[in-house]
Amino acid sequence: MKINHLKRYFIGIAMTAFLALLVGNAFGNAVLDKTASRDGGDGGLADYANNFLVVSPYWQVEGGSSYTFVAVSHSSLSGMASVIGVKMNAITSAGSAYDTAESFTIRSGQTTRVFIVPTNHATINTTAITDAVFLSGTTDFTYGHIRVNPVTSHPMLRKGGAYGVSVSGQAEDGAGFRDTTMLTYWGSVIIEAQTTGFAMEFIGDMNDSQSLGKYKGFNWGAGAVGAAGKNKYYASGVNLQ
Repeated sequence: MKINHLKRYFIGIAMTAFLALLVGNAFGNAVLDKTASRDGGDGGLADYANNFLVVSPYWQVEGGSSYTFVAVSHSSLSGMASVIGVKMNAITSAGSAYDTAESFTIRSGQTTRVFIVPTNHATINTTAITDAVFLSGTTDFTYGHIRVNPVTSHPMLRKGGAYGVSVSGQAEDGAGFRDTTMLTYWGSVIIEAQTTGFAMEFIGDMNDSQSLGKYKGFNWGAGAVGAAGKNKYYASGVNLQ
């Protein structure tokens, strides 16, 4: 049992390193000496641009032994749309989807619970927990990574206005960006037999942002910062627009 736990622990470390290189942080940019942007095409196609992805390098399930829990929260901070759509996918180590990706929306101040469980789990199921999101699949031991995409096709565009005001034919609940990287994610792999578990890491969410240095030739403005090419700053902190 201890050997299996160590094996899974080292698998998690390896996957973390791989995904960190693959996805980058929320402000990732292909050009290292350029100011990181929020352009949907930055990092690839708009739907999968690195700077709009959130990933977790490890989840696991095993019938009667373990399942995975994730909480996604909307902190209602400035710049966030009042309603943000999330599409969550649990990818197995074989590269296939554990279950069909689930799409859901989160409103200001709310938290949505997500469970990745074996099919027909005795206590963690849609009958016992009616207000959660479920990804259900095989009862065999399975592990992989989680990928979160925005439901909107243009998370880089600020939308909305006052409550109840229609914008472009759609009722908007408040101005802001419908960007999944501005949400907060927390999760844990639950080992049922020992009533314990371990926390999950999320790459690219609100608590995991780091901006790159500004472009070499960019000038912030006469007298404000200095001549072009000077004062190249790096920063980290919450991922706000």
